[in-house]
Amino acid sequence: MVHISEVTVGRRFAGWFIRNAEHAQRVLDGVKNGPLPLAPQVAASEAETKPAPVQQKKVAWGGAKA
Repeated sequence: MVHISEVTVGRRFAGWFIRNAEHAQRVLDGVKNGPLPLAPQVAASEAETKPAPVQQKKVAWGGAKA
């Protein structure tokens, strides 16, 4: 529990804190209730016979030099 005592007439921090805490809770609830991403399905026979392809690291300024 957080108690905020407003002593200045200027900026009100309590309302800002409460709004941001409520927003963070809504985002967290949305992430928790969302579906998990599914991994791509690979046939068992296909996975055993084919070797995994070798991927080169891609960069924005050109391909990787070997």
